[in-house]
Amino acid sequence: MELKKKFIRLKKKVLNKYPNAKTKVDTNGKYYVSDGLGNRVGVDFMIPPQDNVFDAWRWAVESIKIQQNINRTHPDKYEMPFDEKKYSRVSRRNRRKNT
Repeated sequence: MELKKKFIRLKKKVLNKYPNAKTKVDTNGKYYVSDGLGNRVGVDFMIPPQDNVFDAWRWAVESIKIQQNINRTHPDKYEMPFDEKKYSRVSRRNRRKNT
């Protein structure tokens, strides 16, 4: 029963990101998760198709986590216009801590 609950949790995480995600089987009989648009979830990170359905969904969740972490820490995220108001607020806070 515990495995079934874990599978439902994994599937729910993937379905939040890809609402039309489904399990598919390739020509070798291996399982992968499709995003509903014909693309494989995790193919960008070279995650191969898995031997069973549970592992396919588990690796789909892991690839979503990896993508989220990359987006969160990507250098281009910080190449935005300089915000003077934010800088002065942070500077005031840091000066208060040091005194």
